[in-house]
Amino acid sequence: MRAQKECYSCLERLVDTASRWAAPEGELQERAREAGREVLRAEFSYTKIPTTIATLIQRIIKRITGNPDPFRPVKEREMDLAGELCARLPTEEMGAEQLFRLAVLGNALDFFRDLEVVQREFQEPVELVRDETELFLARLASTRRLLYLADNAGEVYFDLPLFRYLAARVLEAYYVVKALPTQNDLTLADVRERSLESAFGRVVSTGTDSPGLHLEEASEEMRELFRSADLILAKGMGNYETLSELSDPRVFHLLKAKCAPVARSWGVEVGSFIAAFGRS
Repeated sequence: MRAQKECYSCLERLVDTASRWAAPEGELQERAREAGREVLRAEFSYTKIPTTIATLIQRIIKRITGNPDPFRPVKEREMDLAGELCARLPTEEMGAEQLFRLAVLGNALDFFRDLEVVQREFQEPVELVRDETELFLARLASTRRLLYLADNAGEVYFDLPLFRYLAARVLEAYYVVKALPTQNDLTLADVRERSLESAFGRVVSTGTDSPGLHLEEASEEMRELFRSADLILAKGMGNYETLSELSDPRVFHLLKAKCAPVARSWGVEVGSFIAAFGRS
C-alpha cells in the first residue's frame, strides 16, 4: 500500500512519539525530533510505502539518542496487559473460529492508543467484516510450510493459541518476529525474555528492524523461508502495507483497520476487523 495524504500526519506523530520515548525532554530530544522531521520531509512521497519512511525515521532517532529500543516501556505494558487478559481465557477449549477472533483482537493493541480504552474493547465481541477463515483453513489442509508474521509485542499472547492450532496441522510452522526493535513490534529478544520461544517451537526473525516485512532488507534465511512457504499469515497493518504490494495469493491478512487509508483499501470502515487474503 502506497502512502496517502493522511499518512504524513501519522508519520509526524511517530516522529514526536519516538523522540519523546527515546530521550528525556531537552536538547537531545529536540535534536532527534528535528532529525526525524527532516527525514519525513525528504522521504515522503505517494510512491513510497509508509513503513519504509517509518523505518528511516526511527533509525535516525535511535542513532541520535543512543536509545536502541525507545518503545520498550510501551511494549512491556502491552505484554503485561495481554498476558494478564489471555491467562483468564480457556483457549484450550476454543475452536478455530474463536482462535482467529482472539488473535485479531490482539491487533487492537497499539502504542498510539490508550491501553485502558483497549482493555475495555476486549470485552466486546469481535465481528470480522471481511472473513475468509474457512478458505484459509481449506488451504491449510494442503500446506507443508506455514509462516505466521507477528506484529505488536503484546499480540504474542493472542497469537500463541492460534499458532499452536495451525502448527499442529502442518509439517513446519514458523513464528516470524523482528530482529531489532522498531516501534512496539515484537522482537526475538522480547520472545526470549518472556521465555516464550519454546512455546512456539520455531521462532525466526526477519533479520531487520523494519515494520512490516520488507523483503529487500530481510535476511537471506527470511527470504528463503518466504519463497518456500505454502501459506503466510500476516498480522497487522505494517505487514499489510508491505505485503499488499506483492499481490501474493499466499498471504492472508489478519488485522484491525486502524486508519482511513488501510480501511479504504479494503472497502471497510475504520476500526473493522479483517481476516482475508489480499487482492491478487
